[in-house]
Amino acid sequence: MEQYIVSSNSALELKLVRKSSDINDPKAAFYPDMTYQIFGNMEKIFGYKDLVVKMYYTACSLKLYININYSSKVDSEKFGMNPDNIMEKLKDYITPNFYTNIDVFEKCLEDEPKFKPYGTQLDQFILNHNEGDKKFEVYVIEDENTQFKEYFDQLQTFVLWYIDSSNTIDFDDTKWKIFILYEIFKNENGDTCYTPVGYSTIYEYYAYPDKIRPRISQMLILPPFQRKGLCAKLLNSVYKHYATKSDVIDITVESPNDEFQLVRDFVDVTNFHNLKTFDEEKFKKLHYQEMVKEFKNLYKINQKQVRRVIEIILLKITNRQNTDEYEKYKKFVKARLNWPFQKKPTKLMLAMPAEEVEKIQKADSIVKLEDLDIEYNELEPSYDKVIKRLEVSIAV
Repeated sequence: MEQYIVSSNSALELKLVRKSSDINDPKAAFYPDMTYQIFGNMEKIFGYKDLVVKMYYTACSLKLYININYSSKVDSEKFGMNPDNIMEKLKDYITPNFYTNIDVFEKCLEDEPKFKPYGTQLDQFILNHNEGDKKFEVYVIEDENTQFKEYFDQLQTFVLWYIDSSNTIDFDDTKWKIFILYEIFKNENGDTCYTPVGYSTIYEYYAYPDKIRPRISQMLILPPFQRKGLCAKLLNSVYKHYATKSDVIDITVESPNDEFQLVRDFVDVTNFHNLKTFDEEKFKKLHYQEMVKEFKNLYKINQKQVRRVIEIILLKITNRQNTDEYEKYKKFVKARLNWPFQKKPTKLMLAMPAEEVEKIQKADSIVKLEDLDIEYNELEPSYDKVIKRLEVSIAV
């Protein structure tokens, strides 16, 4: 039966179709990183040989075409097992109004120039890559309407494939704000078109008495546009939007994965370096209070992230060949790592003889030191990645 079991990660073929030739161009395809939320923890589809589930979107308006193709299907009567109902599994996550006729879908490409971004333009920039200069714009959507909801329902389907344990957002809650990054390109007729390349969802939590604390929930750059610095650009646009709002205390992030934390660290360290008050010599002596004040005021960065930024910059300017200087830096970081371990004596310990309490504290201290060493040794390589990327960006 193994010949009828395929990986759902490789069976799903996704495309953002800009022109007719993309439909049959294998180079235009990209694939999910994960599919367990729809096809189960094993990420397998049963019952088909040579299965390809084509999910093609028009690049701008995100109209969807679905085609399920295979060379043969399992004989239910012979084996007593039915093949997986793929459309049944997908139906709760996709629009009911999708196309199954490729010619009708292709015809939709003619209307793509009519699509215009929703919301308010927040930012624009040009990036230079191997393909030449490319123009991008960021829009913030704060007042959703029915048309936008239908459009965004299509776009946020992608989080299922690329963000672990992801959920779609509840549009009935007005505290959700959405930032969408578009690439502007010319189609084959020379018409201007907007294709979404990524987006971020922000939830604006209430902070007593009359403030808000925005939390970044999701931030996704679609695979065809990754590794180009676009996530950093989108994050900076979010900062720009909230920087001028007097009711914003600071910006937090909901359970950032390692990859996003790396981007966040890079953006924040870069912005800190660009402060008017930044002075490396003062910073090395830990006289950075004025810099931190300007940094928080400009970018609304929360204190926990500010501390990470300080540690990364200090590592960058620390001479690791100098044992004393390097050890001093490690102690500085471990002092912060030790904060969660610090605890007051329990009632039971207060009732113990002093020598027993001393033994317990000594044993705890040994365990803490070992834990701190492990935690520090995991932290430094991630800081080094940020420093390396920072040096590359400065060199460019």
